[in-house]
Amino acid sequence: MSRRDGLFALSGGVLGAAAAFGVLWLSNPRTYASPRQPATAAPEGGRDEGEAGVDPAMVANANLVESLHVCSQALASALDDKGQLEQHVEAERMAEADAGRSAQARRMARRDPSQSDWRQMASAGTIRYRLPCASFNPTPEGLDRLGLAPRDVPSIQGAFAAARDTAWTRIRPLCATAAGSETTAENLGLDSCPEVILAAERTLDPAAADRAMRAVGSVKAGLADPSTIPSDDPVAAAFVALTGVAKDAEGRLGSVLGPEDAHAVVYGDGSCGRTSEFAGSGR
Repeated sequence: MSRRDGLFALSGGVLGAAAAFGVLWLSNPRTYASPRQPATAAPEGGRDEGEAGVDPAMVANANLVESLHVCSQALASALDDKGQLEQHVEAERMAEADAGRSAQARRMARRDPSQSDWRQMASAGTIRYRLPCASFNPTPEGLDRLGLAPRDVPSIQGAFAAARDTAWTRIRPLCATAAGSETTAENLGLDSCPEVILAAERTLDPAAADRAMRAVGSVKAGLADPSTIPSDDPVAAAFVALTGVAKDAEGRLGSVLGPEDAHAVVYGDGSCGRTSEFAGSGR
C-alpha cells in the first residue's frame, strides 16, 4: 500500500469511528452527558452490586472516545509524514533541475570557449570551434526545446547560411590548394576542408602548423593582436575564419531573437551544429 493509500484508509477509519459515535449518541444521548458514572450507595444487606450498576453504553462511549483520540493522533502523524515526504520529493526535483541546468551550462561553455579556455588551449596548440549546420530544419519538439516559434526558422536559416558563406569564401581557395582542385574542395565543403588543410600543412612543416594554431589561440584569448597572424598562412587563416562562424551567426540573430535566444540557438542543447576540436602535435 502506498503512503497516499494509507492516509486515505486512516482518514476513513477516523470518519467511520466518528459516525459510529454519532449513532450511539443519538440512540441514548443521556448516557453521554457525563463520561463518569455517578456514585451509588451500597444496597441493603451489604451486597456489592457495583458491577451491576455499570452502564454498557458509557463503557462503549469511553472506548470510542479513546479510539478517536488514538486515530486522531495517528492521522496527525501521518499528515506530518506526508508533508515531510512532499518536501523531500520537491527538494530532489529542484536538485535534479539544478543539475540539469549546470550540465547544460557546461556543454554550452565547451561549445563557446571563454578567453580563459582559449588561454589553456593556446598553450597546447588546441583549436575548438562551433560550426552551425548548413540546413536548419528542426522538428516541433526541437523548436519547443529552444523556445522558438515556426516564424523564427527562416531568420535562423538565413543567419546560419550567411555566416557559413562568409567563412567559405576565405577557406575555399585554401582548401583547393591543399586538395589539389576546386572540384575536390567543393565536394569536401566547409565541414571537411579544415582537416585537409591542416594535414597538408603538417606534411610540409609540422612546426609551422603548430605555431599557427597557437597564434590563433593567443588571439582568441586576447593575448595577441589579430594583425600578428600572417595572412598567407593557410592553417592560421582557416582557423581564424572557422572560429568566427558561430559568433557571426549569433550576431546576425541577436537583433531578431534577442541576445539570449540567439546564443541558445547557436550553442544550446537542441541547436543545429557541430563542435570540432583540433589538437596540436606536441612538437
